[in-house]
Amino acid sequence: MTRFTAALRTRTCLVAVAIGLAGVAPAHAQQNAQSAQDVPAADEAGANDEQIVVTGSRIVSGFDRPTPVSVLSAARIEERGATNLGDALNELPAFRATNTPASTGLGAAGGYVGGRILDLRGLGSVRTLTLVDGKRFVPSTTQATVDTNMIPSVLLSRAEVVTGGASAVYGSDAVSGVVNLLIDKKFTGYKLNGQVGFSQYGDNFTTQFGAAGGWQIGDNFHVIIGGEYERAEGVESCPQRDWCAHGLINISRNPGVTSIPANNILAGVYPWTAPYNGVTTPPSSAYAGKLVPTWRPIDGIGFRADGTPFKTTQGVLANNLYSQGGTNDGPGENIYFDFPIVSPTKRYNAMGYATWQATPALTLELGLTYGHNEGYHRAVAYRNTAITIRSDNPFIPTSSDPSLDLRTLMAQAGLTSFTLGKGFKDVGPGDLVVKDNVYRAVLSAAYEINSNWKADIYYQYGRNEFRSDITGGTITSRMLNALDATTNGAGQPVCRINVDANPNNNDAACVPLNPFGSGQGATFAAAKAYVKANAFQTNNTTEHVVAANITGSLIELPAGKLGIAVGGEYRSDSVNGDADALSKSLAFFTGNGSVISGKIEVAEVYGEAEVPILRDVTAFNELSLNGAIRRTHYKRSSALFPSSTVDVTTWKVGGVWAPIDAIRFRATRSRDIRAPNVSELFGPLTSSSGILNDPVNGGQQTVVPITLGSNPNLRPEKADTWTVGVVVQPTGGVAGRFRGSVDYYDMKIKDAISTLGQQNIVTRCFQGDALSCAQITRDANNIITNVKDVFQNVNQLKARGIDFEVGYRQPIGTESALNLSLLASHMIDLITVDAVGPVERAGQTGLRGGTPPGIPDWTLDATANLELGKLFAFSTHVRWINKGFYNAAFVGSEQPGYTVTRTDSSSTNAMPGRTYVDMLATVKVPVGGKDKASVYFGVDNVFNVDPPAFPGANGSGNNVLFNPVGRMFKAGIRTTF
Repeated sequence: MTRFTAALRTRTCLVAVAIGLAGVAPAHAQQNAQSAQDVPAADEAGANDEQIVVTGSRIVSGFDRPTPVSVLSAARIEERGATNLGDALNELPAFRATNTPASTGLGAAGGYVGGRILDLRGLGSVRTLTLVDGKRFVPSTTQATVDTNMIPSVLLSRAEVVTGGASAVYGSDAVSGVVNLLIDKKFTGYKLNGQVGFSQYGDNFTTQFGAAGGWQIGDNFHVIIGGEYERAEGVESCPQRDWCAHGLINISRNPGVTSIPANNILAGVYPWTAPYNGVTTPPSSAYAGKLVPTWRPIDGIGFRADGTPFKTTQGVLANNLYSQGGTNDGPGENIYFDFPIVSPTKRYNAMGYATWQATPALTLELGLTYGHNEGYHRAVAYRNTAITIRSDNPFIPTSSDPSLDLRTLMAQAGLTSFTLGKGFKDVGPGDLVVKDNVYRAVLSAAYEINSNWKADIYYQYGRNEFRSDITGGTITSRMLNALDATTNGAGQPVCRINVDANPNNNDAACVPLNPFGSGQGATFAAAKAYVKANAFQTNNTTEHVVAANITGSLIELPAGKLGIAVGGEYRSDSVNGDADALSKSLAFFTGNGSVISGKIEVAEVYGEAEVPILRDVTAFNELSLNGAIRRTHYKRSSALFPSSTVDVTTWKVGGVWAPIDAIRFRATRSRDIRAPNVSELFGPLTSSSGILNDPVNGGQQTVVPITLGSNPNLRPEKADTWTVGVVVQPTGGVAGRFRGSVDYYDMKIKDAISTLGQQNIVTRCFQGDALSCAQITRDANNIITNVKDVFQNVNQLKARGIDFEVGYRQPIGTESALNLSLLASHMIDLITVDAVGPVERAGQTGLRGGTPPGIPDWTLDATANLELGKLFAFSTHVRWINKGFYNAAFVGSEQPGYTVTRTDSSSTNAMPGRTYVDMLATVKVPVGGKDKASVYFGVDNVFNVDPPAFPGANGSGNNVLFNPVGRMFKAGIRTTF
């Protein structure tokens, strides 16, 4: 994008703000409610209309629960200028972003593009339960996860994050915790907001608009409605950023070489055996025992765009995929990672609630939600490092130079063929469009039986309609047919299959393809059309939920009321999907869809009790116990697999001890479960490809086919969780402006459902794991032809760490104040245990394809918000990610146990840390009365910090953990009236 375009967008941004200001009208704003954990302003104490009690429990009482709960308020979203709820939540240290617009290149091309799906503790998004107002929300994916894009943040009151096992209280999937999104259903008035933004490079142009209204109709009827629209253009592929274009790539040593590490993370490394215009490639024997392969006269001949041959130059280090130095396509040009750094996305949603207080005791409510998300990406273009070109291929270019004339070289060497490597950018990748629509209706009733007892019931119907379309995907068999060309009796190029002795393999539609150069020949367009076709995948999820709860107090104990909650729930999740005929036969090079059919029915009952033991006595300002138990029955059925049933029991026991009012200790012990979802049990088997180092063949780097998908024999996973913490909340004076908490957690998940990644499977097989070896197929030459990386029950998954939360408010004069907050997460362990042993991923901040992601061992999130009277506010946000390591499967030269001869040795495994600073200034426009309007201007990543220059599954860098966009400017308006 040109500087002129960027400047024009800057002016557009300012004009949008000016137009918004012109439309501001006098109004009344509803006051934002604070949570019980927020630090109250000195002049706002007791100003809230009602007390908000953050519980993490279904029992409402004055006691703080033993389970740790963090709160993200609507004010935090405004202070950050976040355009959507998911991005704001993913900044919190307890989360590891799993699915974002920057993560699309990490999975199959037909996957869910552009969603914001939450993942607590790095344990996987399927183990984080996302609720809306304590109720289930229709899943957006076949993994039963919720895309927060579908929920308008303009209606959000706050988000409560229960950072601990909560299956006994909330149900299955709450292994690592619960995110409960609470809607402001009492809002009265109007809200409008709008924001535009773009990066300093002139891309990732983003527009967002939101609006909400709330009306009180009579004395007993209230209506709210709100919605959002957001569009982001994203960031194109690696050449758009220097850190990616000139980033580091891992190049492995050749078989038999021990003088350099098995893995070498170096700059200036580019593909050489699959360039865009083609190159002749040597046999595998040419690499054995050498830093660079030994070239025969026919090897290393490249081609210009017009097909003219030339002799390429060899780098100082080269294997069968990459070389350091030498002839290449240029910085950032990499056929293996030709994905957008950030995928373009568009989303819009709407939500409404009508609440009717039918009688003083009975309240009825109807909620409706519609959400739409779409993302744009690319399927991988075809590439092949060893295409057999026979001597009678009519497209072989000629040269007056005998050292470049391929037929002359073949004759001199007595060859009848040679191999060609090429990345077919001229044929091109398939264009991927993913669209997802969510529909939800929830009808609920709450009845106050008496002053002690309340009952509620709700029914939810939800439907999710997902469709991905690939336009112009490459069909592998057709590509091979088109490349194997010869001539007919008239000397015209034809596909060999149509003139050979076998009439059964004929394909009248086959058009021969010239692989030398780029888009060569009069028939190139026809050949391209032959090898490409369109593909689709549909997945339709239907959910029915009926749930009821009764809460109240049985008796009055000396320390307070004995509170209980009991209830039951029935849930039915069915998923049905289809794909095109070619995808079903796995015909495409990548991105094949498949049929999916499955249904899971869940019936469960639970009970929870709050038992106050001591209160207001010496050393026991409070002592209470909390316990819950849930019994769940799963029925799993599919049109494709046998049905089965599973019964599980979950429970939780916790306690709170406050020796004095300012200090509160809390602890919980829980058994949590997660049953496999429809996709894991009955989902499609899809094909993909990935890069790995094969230790059986001396660590040779190779691209292998991968089979991904479901496993109908999966068992539920069981988690045992401990949490222990302390909350400090002084009262009065300067100390009363401070609040803090520290919580330790320890989770052990048995029979964890996961994929292991192709590299881990191959490595673990080499180390002696028979189960891993069973997933690998090799040919007669011991070359890997497929890795089956389907879902499995691995032995264990362990997570252990400490969460910190600190808040402080310092008044400045009568109308100004400085608010400080700090959130920190220290991940001590994130360990996967299998038959060979444990793999530690706490501190793994790199991301390599074919290996499970890790999580930083330290993450800090700090915010300073300065309020200057009633007109100005300045917010500074700092996010710090500690230094870590690139890959848990590597041993770097700086790590204990390193020797250059090890099959897992690496030139380095040390990832640097990163600090990001974001700033936002808000001008509050005086519009009279209690109406509110503000204009804000902000810069994210003020110092334009690049991701660490390390390899990544999306080309270079870990684009999910680290900021891949760079400095981002934004401006917007907000008004309430």
